[in-house]
Amino acid sequence: MPLNSHAASSTSLTSQHMSFLVPATNALERSFVFPGSSAPLIPECLLVGMSQENPGFADPPQQIVNFVLGNGISDVIIYPVLTSKETLISPGFPVSVCGLEMFKEVQVPVISPEVPFKRPKPVEAFCASLKDYFRDVCKSVAMEREVTLDHLFIDGTLVQSQAETKIGKNSVKAMEKEMVTCSLQGNERAVLKRSQLFQIPGGKDLDTKVIVVLGKAGMGKSILVQKICQDWSNGEFSQFKFVFWFDCKQISLPEKRYSLKDLLLEFFVKPQEGSKEIFEYILENPAEVLLIFDGFEELHDHDTFSRCSASQPEEDFCSIKELLSGLIQKKILRGCTLLLTSRPKDKVYQYVSKVDKTIEIVGFSPQQRELFITKYFQGLPYSSNALKLIKDSEYLFSHCHCPVMCRFVCFLCETVLEMGDKSLPSTLTTIFLKFVQQKIIPRQTDVTATQNQESFTALARLAWYLGEKHQSVIKSDLPSKKVKEFALKYGFFLPFTFPKHSSSEEEEFGSTFSDFVIQNFLVALHLMLAEDIKDRSLTKYLSFPSKKKPLNWLDLVPRFLAGLLFLQDDPYFCSFSKKDEKHSTKKQKTLLKYIRRLQINRLCPERLLELLHCVYETQSNHLLQRVALRIKPELSFLGVVLSPPDVHVLHSILKSSRKEFSLDLRNSSIDMQGLKDLVGLKNVTSFRASLSDTVRLWNSLKQAKDYEMLRASTEKFVLDPFKAKTMKDISDLSELVEIQETMINCVQDASGCSSYEIPAIKNLRKLEFALGPVCGLQGFLKLVEILAAFPSLQHLDLDALSENGIGDEGAKSLSEVFPTLTSLETLNLSQNKITDVGAEKLATALPSLSSLKTLSLYNNSICDFGAENLAKVLPEMASLRVLDVQYNKITGVGAQQLTDSLRKCPHIKNLVMWNPTIPYGMLEHLQQMDSRISV
Repeated sequence: MPLNSHAASSTSLTSQHMSFLVPATNALERSFVFPGSSAPLIPECLLVGMSQENPGFADPPQQIVNFVLGNGISDVIIYPVLTSKETLISPGFPVSVCGLEMFKEVQVPVISPEVPFKRPKPVEAFCASLKDYFRDVCKSVAMEREVTLDHLFIDGTLVQSQAETKIGKNSVKAMEKEMVTCSLQGNERAVLKRSQLFQIPGGKDLDTKVIVVLGKAGMGKSILVQKICQDWSNGEFSQFKFVFWFDCKQISLPEKRYSLKDLLLEFFVKPQEGSKEIFEYILENPAEVLLIFDGFEELHDHDTFSRCSASQPEEDFCSIKELLSGLIQKKILRGCTLLLTSRPKDKVYQYVSKVDKTIEIVGFSPQQRELFITKYFQGLPYSSNALKLIKDSEYLFSHCHCPVMCRFVCFLCETVLEMGDKSLPSTLTTIFLKFVQQKIIPRQTDVTATQNQESFTALARLAWYLGEKHQSVIKSDLPSKKVKEFALKYGFFLPFTFPKHSSSEEEEFGSTFSDFVIQNFLVALHLMLAEDIKDRSLTKYLSFPSKKKPLNWLDLVPRFLAGLLFLQDDPYFCSFSKKDEKHSTKKQKTLLKYIRRLQINRLCPERLLELLHCVYETQSNHLLQRVALRIKPELSFLGVVLSPPDVHVLHSILKSSRKEFSLDLRNSSIDMQGLKDLVGLKNVTSFRASLSDTVRLWNSLKQAKDYEMLRASTEKFVLDPFKAKTMKDISDLSELVEIQETMINCVQDASGCSSYEIPAIKNLRKLEFALGPVCGLQGFLKLVEILAAFPSLQHLDLDALSENGIGDEGAKSLSEVFPTLTSLETLNLSQNKITDVGAEKLATALPSLSSLKTLSLYNNSICDFGAENLAKVLPEMASLRVLDVQYNKITGVGAQQLTDSLRKCPHIKNLVMWNPTIPYGMLEHLQQMDSRISV
């Protein structure tokens, strides 16, 4: 009986055979076959086993297992294995099952769970060929020198992000922002291993699973995909029988049309035999298929994403957008797994409505950078000097958080050490100018020098032409043969072939830029060299004042352009330019004039950072200081990701300024070293950062016994106002209070003081609590334990839109710490499900809040008994000015008691008392008696 592997593994049979009653003729020869299936099925029969003790009746069945056979499911009743003493019903026993009346005893061996399901030979052969293909193409990394993937691969940090479905016209924007505003500590909690990428708890087997991997350009998405394919070819990710990896740059041309069969069976490995059988197997077993589309942003434009309109999408020829749309919409190969990689700024959620898992690659940590550099130079004679040389150049080392940049820096460091130099270029522009120089000059002669310069200039023009169209792929008719040969020879292009629709069709070749950074550098070079681009029109490519984010395609162009404008004296750069020095100086002045006119203090954080990068690339001290003086003192980077290079240029420019600054670095994903550097600046007088990041910084300073820096940073830290939205916020706040206790000894050792209070704790005045109903009570009980540590707390707000629901237990715990809250002026307990029990506890302790001016119990469940208890203590609350008890369950009785008490409280200015349970006429009457009552 043929079983698939899933069925075989779903049972725990340990017996060697089962007893079946089957027709007298050979059951296997008369097996039924389902329509459309090649899997034979033994007809349903009565399975009976009898023992000597009970010879007349069948034993009760021991187990029922659903075996998936072909396209159908059959229930098989399993009995204990018959011993020599057991008998079967005689063939003469009148049994009629499935229209069969004569049976004989047949022993049918059970297929062991360990025996894998046998797929058709063409399918197995094709799978083996796919693995061989990926084993071959994935073993090396396309770099400046031959390097194996295993030797150089470093697992970057993979973070699972919570992308919630949002409703409304700005839902895409909201989700996009959510992907990039998680704090570093939050990232660490959600770090994934590569082996966990495809684990989707609760996913339905029949549904297509969509996994999105986000990462900025150069962060290693393609290398990760290459590693996944290599791992699969070596036996990992065994849940997939087929893996198909598509580089979207190579299949994105709109005029190209494919069928699903062509895409799967022609693009990678052509089956030796049985193409139809293989394709049918794939269609019948989609759960065994993993489709990877690397570089999803290459497939969609900024307006729309094609819907699948084919009547038979598996067979018809469609654009790649239509095919992918059909896969996402589950019209094609429903039940497969889709892995899409994209850049965070690209609106992937606008085109993919259902995402089961979102993962972000956040680049190398400092330790991972060191590991990559060490592995890159492993075995080379100058390996010991390379890491030190790169780390000494802090700006370049900061750029090494991006794997692609790290690779370029390593290559350049290698050439520098080979030439005997002892220093690296100081900017990105000089790095890539040197990179181009090292690629071309060692292999050219005097005869080819001029030709190379012409080809390089033409290549730069092509890069600009494609960049304007958001493309990086070159078809066979572009560029000229001479330029293409030049680009391929020196590694600026990588070749590939387009998939063919039939064996008779001629192969069509294409090329793509080897890297997005190279294309960006070439675009900037063209803008500098082109005769038809006026000096003033250069400034539009800088786009500092633009509210829109720059296009991903040209992200680095402004930086390279600014750097090149200040490299007019570089002899290698001058060799490309036919313009005189006077013309080059004019371009510099155009940039300087443009920056002087910018309203720098009005730039949004992203545009300000871009400006700082461009100014840093110029290495002009005059320009750097001029910009630093015009930056506003209060700098907020709240929710803006600060990469290590961002922190470096920000630190450099703030350091050069004579002004004082306050920084808001919350949810900026700033790393530990960056936070330490910025906080350590003398002219940074105050800062806000995520609590978890701040506590980690202080703990590291304490371990390093850097007490002077520890005290200085605690003096600068600002906490007020603080809003707790997660349990982690409460834990961090508790840890902040705890660290104050441990710091007393540290500060005493450094300054001789016997006591110390962290100013942020001492000066916290407003605390908002918004954990919601799920964690509200649990988090609040933990918060209550540390409330006494905040002596200046004036405003405690527990009114979250989602309702915290602290209830009577939370009210009781809070009332117990009232005597310590001597500065509290506003207490908002609205919408917290407090009843008369909690109101009584609160009322008993309320007089100890000697500074309380406003108390809100809006929308709780307080009845007359609670109102009575509040009425009793009102005269004792001399500081109270406003009491809000509206939308509770107070009736006329409780309202009258509160009104009577109000007469004894001349200090109270407003009592908000409207309740649906108070008769309106009575409430109006009470208001006429005392105008301080609001309805």
